[in-house]
Amino acid sequence: MDQPYSPFADWLSKFHTWSESIQALWLVAVPATVLGLTWLVLRGVREIISFSRGERGHLVYGVYQDPEGRWMVYWHGRTPQAVDWENPPPELIGRGSVIQGVFRRPDA
Repeated sequence: MDQPYSPFADWLSKFHTWSESIQALWLVAVPATVLGLTWLVLRGVREIISFSRGERGHLVYGVYQDPEGRWMVYWHGRTPQAVDWENPPPELIGRGSVIQGVFRRPDA
């Protein structure tokens, strides 16, 4: 009685006939692919969990100086707003806390 065809057994028989450099590439490529896919899946799970908890970051497109000399912040979906130097927005610094010395007014 004949055994059923197995693609893995066929690949394994060919693997043994390949040169050592090709075998080494396969031995490195397969674990690297598995690690990469695991990283992608875990990153997706992390994003789904953070979105379901309501933790959404602020997308800041840029800080620029307008022709009048004011520093403006451009957010997604908003009009540009002038930077308040006395009370800077926490989105520019970090998660709700302003770190002293990080957000400095430029010298005029």
